[in-house]
Amino acid sequence: MLASTSDVYGKGTPPFREDGDLLIGRSDSRRWSYAVSKAFDEHLALAYHSEQNVATVILRFFGTFGPRHHRSWWGGPQSVFIDQVLNDERISIHGDGLQTRSFTYIDDLISGIIASAESEKAIGEIINLGSDQEISILDLAKTINELIRPGKKPNLELIPYENFGGNYEDVRRRIPDLTKARELFGYRWSISLEDGLKKTIEWHRQNPIK
Repeated sequence: MLASTSDVYGKGTPPFREDGDLLIGRSDSRRWSYAVSKAFDEHLALAYHSEQNVATVILRFFGTFGPRHHRSWWGGPQSVFIDQVLNDERISIHGDGLQTRSFTYIDDLISGIIASAESEKAIGEIINLGSDQEISILDLAKTINELIRPGKKPNLELIPYENFGGNYEDVRRRIPDLTKARELFGYRWSISLEDGLKKTIEWHRQNPIK
């Protein structure tokens, strides 16, 4: 089982289907190195499946989050935003914040992983796992602020992409088509973004950064 990423879809047109083309950006933008490495992993895994008969399942994860996630940008914007609001800091948003993402609470992802591992139909397949509940990064920041500081105006900071250097590029929309996972093994996400954020915020509160 290979844990791949929605990042491999690059700048394609969502909702992303597993049989769709991958549209990766320019090589001199470091932004795409992670996507390229995961795409290579997928090719390698499929080669073992076809040439060595290794039972292989490739799962492309979309925006997983929850307790114990990395507290930096590696853990996703929600990790950073939660700590910034709890510490009464400005919420740092890249670009204009109108780029959209879908976020998947960890319990739903685990359910999908287990179901795919138990499904004979999943062998040899590339499968999206995630939620199709789409939200802009700006609205994500506002939602987190409201859950932590109800009724108080969020302290937002918009950071231009130019500040990151290296010909940085962003993806304007990232949302999965989950039809394949539904048809192969009955996958359904069930935990809303807001409910998942409440659980995650509580963990952040109990585990402050020292």
